[in-house]
Amino acid sequence: MPPCDKTKRAERLKVNVSSAEKEVLMQRAAAAGRSLSDYLRHVGLGARTGASAVQVLQLVELLDEGVTLLEQIAQHQDAQQSDGLLVLFQLQRIEQLLVMLAPVPFVARTSAC
Repeated sequence: MPPCDKTKRAERLKVNVSSAEKEVLMQRAAAAGRSLSDYLRHVGLGARTGASAVQVLQLVELLDEGVTLLEQIAQHQDAQQSDGLLVLFQLQRIEQLLVMLAPVPFVARTSAC
């Protein structure tokens, strides 16, 4: 439902939340460029929340960093100068980037395989 929808709304809902939950909801609504009521309607009715321009730019920066790290790993392989610790560090940083991009809480696998 777009934020400019002028449908008459005569029904009210009361939802109990903690102060911390309220703060998170208000931050998410602001990040989505919506009022709290509109945000809750939007999400509660099953619509996906879109990313703000700032979030998209942050995502692009993270992906760019990941690509740069992969290119560095590939260059080391091409030059036959692979330093195992450097490659491992770069792969761990890529894993961190992917965890940051995950839309839901994510636990990375810690075993070798």
